[in-house]
Parts: sequence; structure tokens; C-alpha cells
Amino acid sequence: MAKSKNTQIKSQLKKTQPQNQGINFEALSADTPKIRYIFVGIIALAILLFFSKGVFEGKIFASADNLSPLSFKPFLDDAKTQGIYPLWLPYIFMGMPSLASLTAAIPAVHNIFSFIWDSAFAAFAGNNLFALTLPYYFLFAISLFFYARYKFKNNLIALYMALTGVFATGIIQLIIVGHHTKMMTFSFFPLIMLFLDKLIDSEDENRYKMILNFGLLAMLVFLQLHFHHIQMLFYSYMMIGIYILYRVVFSLIKKIEIKKIIRAFVLLIVAVVFAVSMDADIILSVKEYNKYSMRGESSIVSKSDPQKKDDKPLSYDYATNWSFSPGEMMTFVVPHYYGFGSVEVNGQRTNLYWGQMPFTDSPVYFGVITFLLAIVGVFLNFRKNNFVQALTVIIVFFMLLSFGRTMPMIYDIFYNHMPFFSSFRAPVMIHYYIDLAFVVLAGFGLKSIAEIIKDEAGKERLKKMSLILGSLAFLLLLMAIFGFENSYTNSITNSPLVDKLKAQGANAQQITQYIKQISTYAYKNVISDLMLHSFLLLAVIALMYLLAIKKISVQVFMVGAIVIALFDILNISGKTMHWDEKSQKDSFVAETDYSKWILNKEPETFRYRVAEFSRGQLETTNNLAYYRFHSFNGYQGAKLRIYQDAVDVAGGDNPFLLGLANVKYVISDSPIKDTLSYVEAYKGKSIVYINKLAMPRAFFANEYKVETGLNILQNIREGKFNPYQVAFLEKEIDRKIDKADSTAFAKITRFDIHNIEYEVNASGNNLLVLNEIYYPAGWKAYIDGNETEFYKTDYLLRSIVVPAGKHKVEFKFHPDTYFTGKSISIGANLLLIFIIFAGGIGVYKTRKSKEIPNS
Repeated sequence: MAKSKNTQIKSQLKKTQPQNQGINFEALSADTPKIRYIFVGIIALAILLFFSKGVFEGKIFASADNLSPLSFKPFLDDAKTQGIYPLWLPYIFMGMPSLASLTAAIPAVHNIFSFIWDSAFAAFAGNNLFALTLPYYFLFAISLFFYARYKFKNNLIALYMALTGVFATGIIQLIIVGHHTKMMTFSFFPLIMLFLDKLIDSEDENRYKMILNFGLLAMLVFLQLHFHHIQMLFYSYMMIGIYILYRVVFSLIKKIEIKKIIRAFVLLIVAVVFAVSMDADIILSVKEYNKYSMRGESSIVSKSDPQKKDDKPLSYDYATNWSFSPGEMMTFVVPHYYGFGSVEVNGQRTNLYWGQMPFTDSPVYFGVITFLLAIVGVFLNFRKNNFVQALTVIIVFFMLLSFGRTMPMIYDIFYNHMPFFSSFRAPVMIHYYIDLAFVVLAGFGLKSIAEIIKDEAGKERLKKMSLILGSLAFLLLLMAIFGFENSYTNSITNSPLVDKLKAQGANAQQITQYIKQISTYAYKNVISDLMLHSFLLLAVIALMYLLAIKKISVQVFMVGAIVIALFDILNISGKTMHWDEKSQKDSFVAETDYSKWILNKEPETFRYRVAEFSRGQLETTNNLAYYRFHSFNGYQGAKLRIYQDAVDVAGGDNPFLLGLANVKYVISDSPIKDTLSYVEAYKGKSIVYINKLAMPRAFFANEYKVETGLNILQNIREGKFNPYQVAFLEKEIDRKIDKADSTAFAKITRFDIHNIEYEVNASGNNLLVLNEIYYPAGWKAYIDGNETEFYKTDYLLRSIVVPAGKHKVEFKFHPDTYFTGKSISIGANLLLIFIIFAGGIGVYKTRKSKEIPNS
């Protein structure tokens, strides 16, 4: 009897003993600072190892967007040396606003928070954009970890979300291709969500903590805003809006107290108002510039055509070029299905993408394990959790919006009716937020799996779910085994790739040969994906089954899921890591033989302009700005509309337009046949031509004629007028214009970023044409210190009427909008500092008052 009882006790003890005698996985769930530091350390170490070639070996990503900001380093250095906050950039497109176009800027002292933030990063990274952007990956991952801990109260779930979130292929691509402000904007999103939830959960009596959380939220909203990626910001607050709406609706249905949610929403709005006020100097400048840029102003052709119904700043085709498609959702499971993007074949980098976008560097892939766990999270939580409902709606809605022109029912509503939305490009950009939503849903999946085994019914449910999911994963394996090469090749043959190749001039034989080459390689990768991912899915599903039958603990299951998911996502994201040597950065700004020749000949670069051509087209780089050349061409996504109109209508390769714009030197990588307009002056790496039609930086026109903008551009295109003889204006001048005689002259005596001075001698009321681009929002003209009106001339230049005699003519760039915004920014920054300080002091005093003194 005693023996039987003793056996029962031993058996019971055996059942209740921990099943893992090695690593103490239970300790990983402890909520202690030490454990949190360990998890943060794991995240940081994973990121360091993934980017180790850049961190420890000095390698870089040498894409055009990564290197192009180097072009403006001398411009910004000059501004710092002269003690000027740069507002105008004279080196590209005949000049354009630098701050208002968000092209180049330095930290502004009056924006206290961003000045401290940006200065610290600049001191750490210098001109290394890789080093400047990498910390934002740490910020994003660690922020996501703490946000997940707050939501799920589980370190392992938080670790899973942080690692799979930061290594999602689309996120990794941002630093590779040089889309730095996207990553910088996105990295603050988890922190904003965290502080928003803290405000929602704040108790009424803890007023000072609420004030402090509000101040910190406003600071985070501002720091996210100050990178000025408006499209990413739009998606951020659309996602937050849907989340809050669902919480409100859920509270109303369940008759739960709604006061806290409304209060948090109001505080968020106030935080956004604070952020906008703190950034008023830039926001107001951008808003003003937008009216003159191609993002905010329709082309002259569309405005002149009464039949033109599309009056949007960006054409529909241009705005939707990078649209996702329903078929490309296949890449969630099989990332190589559409060719992947930029890959290495036999040691050579090539792009095998064959989908309907112009090109892509990588697929939309956030991990097949995350996809699985997200489905589990939705299945087990949709009916009972409003956040899961909100995330599901966000994914579906954002997915439809990302389809753009491939399935336009939702996108077209926004494009046609939502303010500013028609200025956005690349609908596929919204997938960063879709990826994050999937990662959070995967967190719910892990949480549900951990909780469902607490009773026998839950264990049985998990067993059945494991068997069903395992069967689906096995089907993927069967697809890989039996194959579908013919249908896959047919898909490529009938894809938009064929039209792209035809547009590039390929004949039928070349197209057939190319498709045969890439389909063989791509299909091999597709089968590899199916094989590997089916095994990874089966491994995680097996862990779920073992958990259901109590063979492993929850902690072991989660650690296993993390390891498998991390292997999965790193396997794909790692294939996109095309490192380059640092020497490519040095060669990007290395002085060329032709630039050296021009500088030796004419070192004062403000007296002439240059234009650079590649394969007969205007070069789309800013390289020449590094040597302070004033270029006709350049690279910027929001050029002045009048410049773009001139290029579109008159022709960017038109020697008359180039001459009118003071382009004296034309640099070309191939010979130019027009010997009437050009004279070859130097031949080296490229050929330098002198444009015989080049006008000086300032000249007199004998008379003017009033014409419409389109007629003026057509006259320029035909090149049948003499700019010295006649200037074209778009409105009458209320003064008589005299013909300039031989005594009249104008020459530049001073040129800097914001000021141009001329010594002028006029023989009468002469019309002086200044070869600077027309931009009335900030430029002011003065004759002998007295402000005077200047006129839009020859469509894209300026002119003033100068009375007889010697005069000092000045143009000064002093945009009133910027300086008004600056005053608002200073006030808002100081007020937020006071709020954070007051909240912090209040929290400190409250904690001190609760301490029980020793007696």
C-alpha cells in the first residue's frame, strides 16, 4: 500500500517537473532589467552581424541615391563656413530652393529637438550615409521590442517581432538603395504607437505622467515629421486612424468606457499640431514651393489643352508606375516567383524581375513563418480582439490601395479626391506598414498558441490546427517535387516583360532567348523556395503539435519559432545585400579630366552654366555640383514646373534653350553632330563642346512682346528669335522700354547662395534680363537699395527695368514665409521643452511623495 502510494507520488512529481533541464527557458519570461538588457543586446548583435561588412570592413552600398547627397557637401560646407542657413541651391536646374524642395539642408539651431538629434547623428556618421542610417534600424527594432512587450507582456514574442520586423526584405532594401528618409520616418512608428497606447491606458489621477507621456509623444511625432517623407507620414497616420477608430467602435459596442480613447486621440491631435508648429519654418516653405513645383502645378501642356481632363500635378501613369499587383502576393510565400529583382548570376549582378512594375530590387517578403503565425493570430483572435480586427482591415485596405492601377477601385478614389494624394508616387510603398501589421498579427499568433494549451479542449484544437496547416505545407512540398516549369515559363512569356524588351528595341529572337535564360534560372529559385519554405513551415507546425501534446514547453516552442523565422527571413534578405567597396564612393566625387579642364579655363563658375549628356539625354545626376558647377540638369523629384515645362516643350537637348539658359559648356559621352551650334573644345573621358548660342548671365533686350507661356516655349523650341532683340513676357510693363545702346553693360560683381550683385550701366529705361530662374517666392530685386518689380521673362528667366545711368542691382533671397515659420518654430520648441520639463518634475515629485520615510 505504502509502496503504491510512493509510486504515485513519484509519478506525479515526474509530470510536474520542468521538461528542460539544460537552458532555463522559463527565466526568459522574467520581467527584470537584466533580462530586458539581454534581449536588447541580442537584437543589437543580430543587426551588427547582418551589417558587419559595412560596420567592420568599411564597405558601402553605392546606389545612386546613396551617393548623390555627396554632391552637395561643398555647398553645405560653404554655407557653414559663411554662417549662412542655406535656403537656395544654385547648382542644379538653373537654381531652386534647397530647403523648401527638401534637397539639401543643415541642422537648424532654432529647431532645438531636431538640431540636437541631427547634430549627434552627423557627428557620429559624418558623410557616410550607411553609418547615418544604420542607427535607425536599431531604433526601429528596439522600439518594436518594447512596444511588443507592452502589448503582449512577453519577452520572447517581443524578440520575435523585433527581429522579423527589422529584417523584412523591404525594410532592409531601404538602406541598400538609399531611401534613407523612408527608414528614418518609419523607425519612429513603433514608439509613437507605444506612447499613444500609454496615453490611452493612463489613469486620471496620474496627471503628471500623462503630461510627460504627451510631451514625449509630441517630441516623437516631431522627430518623425522632420524627415519630411510626406507619403510615409500619410500611411503612418492612416494606420493610426484606423486603429483608433476600431477602438472607439469596439468600446461603443461593448459599452466600455470611451473617455480614455477620446482623450488620447485629442492629445495625439494636439501632439501633431505641436509637431507641425515646431516644423513650421520648413512646412510653410515646402507648402509655398509646392505651388511652383511639378508636384503641385500641372504642366503647361495639360493646362493649355481644354480636352485634358487629368489636371493632376503627376500624371496617373507616373504616379502608379510602381503599383503592386494581386499576383505578386505570391511572393509572400515564394519570394523568387517574379524573378526576385536584383540578383547575382554567375558572379554578375542582373535584374530578373518580370512583373508589371518597371523594375524592383527585391520582392515584398516578410517571412513565410510570420505569414503562417499571422494567419493563426487572425483565426484565433478576430472575433474577440479589436486590435486584430483593425490590423486585418488595415492589411486588406492597404493591400487594395497598393495595387494602384493594377486594381484601381480603391486607389482611384484617393487619387481623384484625396488632397495631395495625387502627388504621391509608388503605391507599393505602403507595404512597409502591411509588413509591420503582419508581424504584429504574428505576435498575436504566438500569444494565442501559448494560451490555447491551458485546457484540454485548447490542446485538441491546436492539434487539429497543426494537422490542417501541416497538410497545406505538405502540398507546397508536393508542388516543388512535381514541378510546373511549362506553366511558369508561359507566365513569363505572356508577362509585361515582353513589352518592356520590345520598347528597348529587342527583336523576337532576342526576346525568346532572354526569356529562356531567365526562366530557367528563376524557376530553379522558385522550386528552391518551395522546398525550403515547406520544410520550414513543417518544422514550426511540428513544434506546435509537440506543444499540444506537452512534449515541449511554451518557451521552447517560441525559441524554436524565433530561430526558424530568423533563418527564413535572413535567407531572403541576405540575398539583397550587394556590398560595394568604399573606393566607389571616392570615385563618385573624383575630379574628371573634363571638369578640371573647364575649371582651369574659367574658375568663376557663377558666370556660366554647364549641361551634361549621357547617350544623348540630359544626365540625371548632381555630380557636377560637387565642383560648384552651375548645371542646367540634375536629379530631384520635385523640380520647378517652369523648368520641366521648358525641357518637355522646347526640348532638353535644344541648343537654343541651353544657350538661352547661359549653358556655355556641354559635356557629352558621345559626339554631337550639330556643328552649327557646338564647337568641340576638349576631348578626354567625355567631350566638352562650347555652345555658340550661349547668352551671358545678364544682358539687355531691346524690346519685349507679351505672349502666352506655351507660345513662348514654342518660340524657344523653334529658336527663331534673337534674345538680345526681343524678350517674351507674359504681362505688360507699365513703363516705356528704350533700346540699349553700346554704352549699356551689366556684369556680376558678387555671387553667393542668397545674394547676387550686378554693376549696371543703362542708356535709358532698359530691360535687363537676368539669367536666373524665375521664382518669385522669396527672391527680391533692388536697384540702388530700392525694391523693384521683376518679371517672368522668356518663360523661365527674370528681367527688371533699369533707368538710365550707373546702378547697383541686387537680387536677394529672403522668403518671408520661412522667417515667419521660424518664429513659430522657436515658440513651439520652447513650449514643448517646458511641458516635458514640467511633466518630468511632476512625476519625480509624485514618486518622492509616495516613498515611505525610514523612522
